[in-house]
Amino acid sequence: MVNVRVTPTVGARLFGAVDPRNGERGGRATEAPCDDLRISLLGPVRAWRGQAEIDLGTPQQRTVLALLAAQGGPVPRDRLIDGMYGQRPPGCASGLVSTYASRLRKVFEPERTPRTHPSVLTSGQGGYELRIDKGGVDVHAFASAVDQARERRELGDLHGAAGLFEKALSLWRGEPLSGIAGPWAQENRPILAEQRIGVMEERWALELELGRHAALTSELSAAVGRFPLRESLHALLMRALYRSGRQADALRAFAEARRALVAELGIEPCAELRELHRRILNSDRDDEPRATPLYSPGGGPGPGRPRMVRPGQLPPALRHLTGRDAPAATMAAALTAPARQGVPVCLVSGIAGVGKTALGLHVAHRVAEHYPDGQLYARLDGPLTEPAAVLGQFLLSCGMRVGDIPDGLEARSAAFRSLLVGRRILVILDGVASAAQLSPLLPGAPTAGVIATARRPLPVPLVTDHLPLDVLSPADAGELLALTSGRRRRTAPDDDWTRLAELCGRLPLALSSAAARLVERPAWTVAHLADRLAGEGRLFTELKSGGAALKSAYADDRDRLGAERARALRALARTDAADISPESAAACLGVGVREAEELLESLVDAGVLGAPGMGVYGFQGLMRLFVRGCG
Repeated sequence: MVNVRVTPTVGARLFGAVDPRNGERGGRATEAPCDDLRISLLGPVRAWRGQAEIDLGTPQQRTVLALLAAQGGPVPRDRLIDGMYGQRPPGCASGLVSTYASRLRKVFEPERTPRTHPSVLTSGQGGYELRIDKGGVDVHAFASAVDQARERRELGDLHGAAGLFEKALSLWRGEPLSGIAGPWAQENRPILAEQRIGVMEERWALELELGRHAALTSELSAAVGRFPLRESLHALLMRALYRSGRQADALRAFAEARRALVAELGIEPCAELRELHRRILNSDRDDEPRATPLYSPGGGPGPGRPRMVRPGQLPPALRHLTGRDAPAATMAAALTAPARQGVPVCLVSGIAGVGKTALGLHVAHRVAEHYPDGQLYARLDGPLTEPAAVLGQFLLSCGMRVGDIPDGLEARSAAFRSLLVGRRILVILDGVASAAQLSPLLPGAPTAGVIATARRPLPVPLVTDHLPLDVLSPADAGELLALTSGRRRRTAPDDDWTRLAELCGRLPLALSSAAARLVERPAWTVAHLADRLAGEGRLFTELKSGGAALKSAYADDRDRLGAERARALRALARTDAADISPESAAACLGVGVREAEELLESLVDAGVLGAPGMGVYGFQGLMRLFVRGCG
């Protein structure tokens, strides 16, 4: 571990701490810090005195230590309890914190007598303070080294900046805050990880400016393998390869980036990546844009005052959007209304693969010019699912410094709403799972707008426009197949197109995957592909990534049902009737009509059945096929 001198201002920027000199949250400055104690948070939580590692005991004790070390000042007992247990602490939580603090004192000062006041971990004013030089805590040393590197870069000392970036990154030992649990660690772990990859990108961009492109290619290739959906990394790799005289490899890197984005997300590369590809294709070396860091240092005087940053996180829209003109027009009108009382919140709901994300991104691009202050995007069914973690990323993207980001969901939600006052920003929340996940992420200023997608309707009072999506009509499904496959309808009989569309459940995701198979296999006829999909248990495998995505989504829905409802779903799937009535369900399940109706309603609420009419229920999309084969 490298000890780096840390000024109070830099150290105050981490985990909600504030410069102790200004009298705010950080409290008083440490008077007599322990100068031979070192603590690592950028990896497993560990501590050393000199060269000897200290046994920190249980994960709970490590959590207390991590909170105190990250804060860099007095920490109230209530904050420690919240960070460890969240909203439902045990009744003895206060006593447990006291026990953990007492045990940590013994390992930090084993020679201290009971009558001697502790000098490392002190208590007072309803909390605790770890008196340690901040340069001995790697998370503070990392922030300080990064600040110094950015200052050197701004002064034109690129070599010095590169060395400091390297020094900062050398402090990492693995996944940050590993070996501990609790809401505080869960919220801050992804923020630290994002900071690390952002600094790595800054360092790589700087290395490219210094002409060290040949040495970076293997390092960037490995990074792209770890983060295949991070377009900024693909851009750095393409530049490194191109500047190394490997134009063909640079073009191949773009093709691999596009393949990953289309397969995993169903989107094309962003405009910047496509433009870089065009320049490389045209051998345009002199006019090639310079690499820019993903995260740049904040300006603006005073703590807590963010830069005015314009986030541009909107992913590319799909080329073909078929059969969604009416909901798209409704959403666009709501999001561009000249006078409105509150925030327009458009919620698109529907089963997996029905095209919610495609519609949301289409409308977002359509109305983007009405939101000149930028767009924020988050996938809530991906790595970041906790609202507090998503808000942390949004605050960073809008220009707030890491240390000014408050702890806790409510504080971050309030900071987000304050930051968006007077700013015309569009927020896209993709894959919302619940009302509790959505509500804290909604801005309060009417100048902002929100597009959200969810697998089922959500009882959120602030939603202004709810747009449930159904599968495509037969005509629109056939049209989407023809457009995305590049084959005209007349190249195959209409009956073949119709059969293929029905086998795909008229779901846009399945239709696009089927069209991709026709592109991959130009010798196949539409009828041949339909025959392959009709084979027993072949559809999900034959549709490649689209089939795997549908299968995974269906499995998630099934697993949330519980054993009793899952058995009922399997029994209903074995019937061939398109529509299910409470009476037919009662006969199938061997229960009363009232009980059958309540069960059907619960399956609708769970998103595994639809209710197209009063007293009429049925399977949606390819769910019946999945349950029969896998459920």
